[in-house]
Amino acid sequence: MGLAAILSAIGANIELLHIILFAVGIICMVIELFEPGMGVFGIVGVIVMVIDIFVLADNIVQGIVLFAGLAILVLVFIIVLLVLSSHGLLPRGIILKDSTSNGDGYVASPESSVKVGDTGVAMTHLRPAGKAELGYIVADVMSDGEFIERGSLIKVISVNGGRITVREIDED
Repeated sequence: MGLAAILSAIGANIELLHIILFAVGIICMVIELFEPGMGVFGIVGVIVMVIDIFVLADNIVQGIVLFAGLAILVLVFIIVLLVLSSHGLLPRGIILKDSTSNGDGYVASPESSVKVGDTGVAMTHLRPAGKAELGYIVADVMSDGEFIERGSLIKVISVNGGRITVREIDED
């Protein structure tokens, strides 16, 4: 049985159910392109399409030929997308063009004018993290392990990048 005979037999077997199943598979895969997640829609789409292929086929040979044809079409589609993306020809909404460089103001830990020895007041309960007013600066701080009540006087004991560690001081 030649390839032409297999393809003509397949064309005679196509019904509305097969078109609907294939369309559902394609729709699931398109949803997967635009929805972040764990690949559930993509997997469901592929499964529905493979089931449709083997339901459409009269025998296992036809199913394998159809599956191979679909795999080749998908491979060609991926190659076309890769070529278009390498030449910058894809629509802007598909590819992230923004950057998070230091020049644009993105830094891992912002510079702080808070220094070791500075004092202030806990604006929230520190258990162990919270907010504190240190001079004129409101900063995210962390206690050295103990619970500090809101309104308590605190002292900066270390500054490491953006992490400010404080300790409660006596009000005497």
